[in-house]
Amino acid sequence: MIKKILLVSSNFEDIDMQGSSARLAKGGKTTEESHYPLSLAYLHAVLEKNNFDVKNLFLNNYSDDECFKKVITSIENFQPEAIGFQVLTNNRVSTFRLIEYIHKNFPNIQLIIGGIHATIMYDQIIRKYPFVITVLGEGEITLIELLTELSGKKNLNQVNGIAHYYNGVIKTSPRAPIENLDSLPWPKHEVFFENNKRGTACILTARGCPFNCSFCCLDTISNRRVRFRSIKNVVDEIEWLINKFPQIGKIWIQDDTFFVNNERVIEFCNEVLKRKMKKIGFICVARMKPISPEMVDKLIETNFIKVFLGLESANEKILKKCHKGVTQEDTVRAYELFAKTDIVVKMFLIVGLPGETIETIKETIIFAKKIQKIKYFHFGEGFPLLAIFPGTEVYAIAKEGGIIDDNYWLTDMPTPIFTLEHPYSELLEYKELMLNHLSLDRAFSSWTGFKAQFTMMPQIIKYIIKNRLVVHTLSAVAFSILSEENFLLAKKIYSKLKNK
Repeated sequence: MIKKILLVSSNFEDIDMQGSSARLAKGGKTTEESHYPLSLAYLHAVLEKNNFDVKNLFLNNYSDDECFKKVITSIENFQPEAIGFQVLTNNRVSTFRLIEYIHKNFPNIQLIIGGIHATIMYDQIIRKYPFVITVLGEGEITLIELLTELSGKKNLNQVNGIAHYYNGVIKTSPRAPIENLDSLPWPKHEVFFENNKRGTACILTARGCPFNCSFCCLDTISNRRVRFRSIKNVVDEIEWLINKFPQIGKIWIQDDTFFVNNERVIEFCNEVLKRKMKKIGFICVARMKPISPEMVDKLIETNFIKVFLGLESANEKILKKCHKGVTQEDTVRAYELFAKTDIVVKMFLIVGLPGETIETIKETIIFAKKIQKIKYFHFGEGFPLLAIFPGTEVYAIAKEGGIIDDNYWLTDMPTPIFTLEHPYSELLEYKELMLNHLSLDRAFSSWTGFKAQFTMMPQIIKYIIKNRLVVHTLSAVAFSILSEENFLLAKKIYSKLKNK
């Protein structure tokens, strides 16, 4: 009889590192502002509702050694009969290490895996680890049925939405997505608020994404469908969070694309405003379109403080090739709508998408500066190199080009960078060029960056004067340079530029 289950999200690699040893040595404690895995929080809540004893370990930001020790200590103290691992591509190495050790030293514990990487690469994982059972896709209903079957007849073929090994890999009938998301209990937020210092809560108002960007594997899970929770159910959860954890100052909406339905966003805002709850800041991720003026007005009224928008590249051919579905014109319109608001609007850019050249990098730099002149925003040390994830079109291109195959995902190597068209060193040069031209940090911490951003100084100084508190979020180097003396110098430079 399985009644005690340990849920684990093990430590992430640093995909900018080239070697495992450097990656595993990094690590860093989870902070009060870190995201936490809502997928495990939902599983925790569903398991408790079905009378299971559950412990949850969120270890994404710990070092490899710390993560390993915490899991083993929890096994010895909690003594679970089953362990469920969230397997993402960039925590698969640490997860596999734990699976191997636990199977050898605690052979009576049933090991279960789920998550995007496990769902896509289940066949190869089960062939290597035939003692593991994989939950495919959404796990709330499947996991309960699986644990119930393991405690009874153990006829796993009766459980839809799993894969297991029996004289070969067996994939059972697919599990339909959960249509009524309101039927699920709210996620178990409490397990991520243990010290009562966390100031940011996370919620989902919907599941799925209707798009198929070439670098993203979400469409293989969601089949390009979005399922929505009712607005009442969502705002009820927010109200509960605020009452339960009065220290919360921000709520991060972790939908894949929150603006997919502008009318629904407006309905959400109206419900939040109607309840007259404690004023908190909202953060979300969205696309450049659709964005209506009416929705932006409601975002302002509801105290949205930050919005992340994905552009990835300014080159139209690259945007079409990666199926982004947005244009430069869409981006200009989006930033013009937010231009006179206090909402911080940040842009995602990726270095090294298929078709990238030094010319497309320069085009992106010129366009990003144009957008910063419409509404300045702090890029920081962003611009990730394009990583290859299984289940994506980029992975298929990389396989066809001969730079990777499925065996890679069972190695100890980190998530690879897309180097089919350019070597890693050249991609880093592209990234450095973008940082020098666009990163606020570089404008004050490097002469090269200052020269590259000189024409942006009016916008930069305005931004700093208006958002001096933002300085505290800059890197230590940039912050040290922004002393009172240098701040006054920056104002002087701005005054001279303004009068030219």
